[in-house]
Amino acid sequence: MPQSKSASGKTAKISNEKKAPFVNKVRDSKQEKSPLEKSNISNCMIKNISKKDSKGKKDLKRDMHSMKTKKNSSVISKKNNRNIVKIDKIKLDAFFKSVSNNIKNIQHKINSYELLNKSSKTTKKLVDDISRKSKNGLKLIKSFVIEDTYRYYEGVKTLIKRRNSERQLKIKIYSTLILLFAVLVILTNISNKYNIGYINKPIAILVGGEQVGIVRDKEQAKDILYQIYGDVYNKFNTSSYKLQNPIEFKEVQGNYNISNSKELKNKIIEKGKLLIKRHVLTIDGKAYFAFDNPDIPKKILDDLKTLYYKDKKNSARFLEKVEIKEAYISPDVKLMDAGYVFDKIRFGKDKVLEYEIKEGDTLWDIANKNDLSVDDIFASNPGLTENIKPGQKVKLVKAAPMINVVLEKQITYEETMPREVKVVKVDNMYKTQSKIQKEGADGKAIIKANIVYLNGLEYDRKVISQQIIKKPSERIVLVGTKEPPKYFATGRFSYPVWGMLTSRYGYRGREFHQGIDLAVPWGSSVRAADGGVVEFTGWSGGYGKLVVINHRNGYKTYYGHLSRILVKVGQKVIKGDVIARSGSTGRSTGPHLHFEVRKNGVPQNPLRYLR
Repeated sequence: MPQSKSASGKTAKISNEKKAPFVNKVRDSKQEKSPLEKSNISNCMIKNISKKDSKGKKDLKRDMHSMKTKKNSSVISKKNNRNIVKIDKIKLDAFFKSVSNNIKNIQHKINSYELLNKSSKTTKKLVDDISRKSKNGLKLIKSFVIEDTYRYYEGVKTLIKRRNSERQLKIKIYSTLILLFAVLVILTNISNKYNIGYINKPIAILVGGEQVGIVRDKEQAKDILYQIYGDVYNKFNTSSYKLQNPIEFKEVQGNYNISNSKELKNKIIEKGKLLIKRHVLTIDGKAYFAFDNPDIPKKILDDLKTLYYKDKKNSARFLEKVEIKEAYISPDVKLMDAGYVFDKIRFGKDKVLEYEIKEGDTLWDIANKNDLSVDDIFASNPGLTENIKPGQKVKLVKAAPMINVVLEKQITYEETMPREVKVVKVDNMYKTQSKIQKEGADGKAIIKANIVYLNGLEYDRKVISQQIIKKPSERIVLVGTKEPPKYFATGRFSYPVWGMLTSRYGYRGREFHQGIDLAVPWGSSVRAADGGVVEFTGWSGGYGKLVVINHRNGYKTYYGHLSRILVKVGQKVIKGDVIARSGSTGRSTGPHLHFEVRKNGVPQNPLRYLR
């Protein structure tokens, strides 16, 4: 019996030695099987038994019988284990589907919480930031949960596919338990990190530090923000907006009443002071016009350059600092029409000029020179009358462009160089007489200059270089030194009568009045405005009785509606001589003097010459 016991112990030892290579093979499936492993257990037993004495034969037979019994039982257990493997696969697949669904739910809650946990200036920006951060966070969670879970899963599947043994079953069970524990830890960390357990708590919404309402949870708050986003987009056709006063969220403690979603949404917009993103045209840093599309102001500015310079518009620039900026402004600000803005830029700015009255000026002449009407001058100068005097100052208000377009261009051109005039005094001529002794000639030069155009008109010119190709020759003029006779014209006219100005030079309705009318009593003295020779006396149509004096310097004066003529044709008169009496002959409505000044036969405004 002791021998038998010893033989049985040796057999057990041999069986354990056979199990050791198998366990190593499970641990490292890539290792190659040894010849010892490939041989069956009974052959190994026979080889070992052959070394023993004959006394252990009975024990050997008993051991062989037990090994056969174990072999048969292992075949049965192998079939049962295959069924267990199938059941385990189904359970594991269901388990991992459940894990995947839980992760998706966690992702949804994270997105909801992150959306409300971040306050941004605009709801769209808030949503974009949350979406991005949620995706990044989800990637980390997936890399930690799904990849590790998959690794455990593949490990368990690999173990199941291999030969089942007691050790393998233990490894499978332990791996599954480890996997469940890992998932539990991950879910606990996610819950703690994102406060998922508190998402369903009631939330107070504050705008600019002031509470405007309470919502059921942060999910409802998120829905209200999305509604605001949609309302703004539908009403103003833009997704770019912000609230001037920031939105904050705060958990509610104690008793509370849930606010109406629609009323809460309106309060958020009202208290938050909604600002819409627009495109503003600024001139010298000051905003003037707002547009919803930046292409509108760009086209206006391009059309402005084209108006003045056409094909050279790309070389033009603006005198003022003109910019198109993005700005958040009140939705109440009116958006401008392109045509209105274009006209406003060209004529929308008033420019005030001060003008000093000169000798002979009239309000009609001043208005005509400055592209104004007489009514415009009266409107800019309250209290002004037609009786203006030299030295008097008046304000002229002219429409000026808000934006000036400048073009600088370098040109080369030929310019005439005027001849110089040399005056030589002679004593055989009167002071009022002059004579050209030598005509002389103008010169020519090639000029290179920089020209600055302002709104299509030349504003400045700077000469860079000048090349003379023909020198000018001087003109010599002889001027007399003798005192002229008193009847010689002085070149300056005095008033022929002293009376009230009743009609000016220019249009009177449809007719053009070629002189001025001075109201005086019947029979008043009419004097020569300057020295000269009487050229005509007598009746002349609408003039009635008329006197014409030729001053022999290109000027003639007319005196009409006379009652009596006191001079004759060819008579020489001195400045201030009485030549007639006033009356109302011809086409006249009352006693007055009609006075004209003509230069080379062309009527002039007498008020420009009278002193």
